[in-house]
This record gives sequence, C-alpha cells and structure tokens, in this order.
Amino acid sequence: MKTCPNCGNQIADDAAFCNNCGVSVTVNQQAESAQATNPQPQAQPAPQPQPQPQQSYGQAPYQQPLVYSDSKDHTKEFDAQDIADNRIIALAAYLFGILGVLIAFIAGTPFTRFHARNSLRISIAAIIILIPSIIPFLGWLVTGICAAILGVIKIVAIVWACMGKAKELPIISDIGFLS
Repeated sequence: MKTCPNCGNQIADDAAFCNNCGVSVTVNQQAESAQATNPQPQAQPAPQPQPQPQQSYGQAPYQQPLVYSDSKDHTKEFDAQDIADNRIIALAAYLFGILGVLIAFIAGTPFTRFHARNSLRISIAAIIILIPSIIPFLGWLVTGICAAILGVIKIVAIVWACMGKAKELPIISDIGFLS
C-alpha cells in the first residue's frame, strides 16, 4: 500500500491517482525515485540577517549618554604647574581681604588673578548685603541670613582654592553686574 503525498490517505499500489484528493501519485513517485537515485549537493542556506529592532512610534532612537561638563569650572584653562605653585597666593586672596587681592594681582598668574576677582566679588557682595541693615528688625534679619550664606560661599571658595580648583562662585557668579 502507498500513501498519498498530499493528504496521507492509503491507496492501492497500482493506482495512478489518489481516491481522496485526486492528486497524481505516479508523477510524485517518479520524482521521489529520481531524487533518491541522483542525490544533488544541497547548497547551504544563506544566513539570515538579524532583524533590526522595531522602533516604537514617537520614541527617540538610542543615543550615547552625554558627558556632564561643568560650565563654571575653569580649572582646565590653567596650567597645572601654575596651579601647584600659586595655591597659597590664591588662598591669601580670600583670607586677607583687599590686601590678599593686591598680593594675588601682583603675583600676576592667571590662576591667582581668577581667585583675586572672585575675592573682589565676595567683598562687593558683602558691602551690598549691608544695605538692608538700615531697616530695623526685618532688615537685620535679611542681612544676617545673607551674611551667613555669603560666609558659606567664602568657605567653599577657600576650599576650592586649597584644592587647586578654579570654579565660579555659586549664587554670586549668577548676579549680572558682579560677573
């Protein structure tokens, strides 16, 4: 008994057509016997490229994360040797007030001049802070709070000078006429 290659129904050995689906059985058998007697080399299937991931509608394509750069950090603009040699003079600009600013400007290096300008900004801000103290009670409170904030900014500037950093001062550098 033979089986029909189309529907799988069993048919008689001498039948030329399937009784169930009507497919010619002799042609298929001849093709099968020809393939069995003459094996041809099979070509390797071409490798399928990996499918590209579908981008969702309205979704931006993947991008490398951006590297954060602090626009207020100017340390890279100065020579490392200049920074190493003049940290103490930059520190003096904050500790000794106007005398320290003069010393830093006389030193003449770009790093010391940067910190001298920052120290001048702090001194000008301290003078401006005294203006509200004319008003009793509320003015004294505002002056005290602003002086405390300015003291913290000055400590931060001193630490940055000791570390050899050249960063613009927070809050003060954002005030237009002090820039």
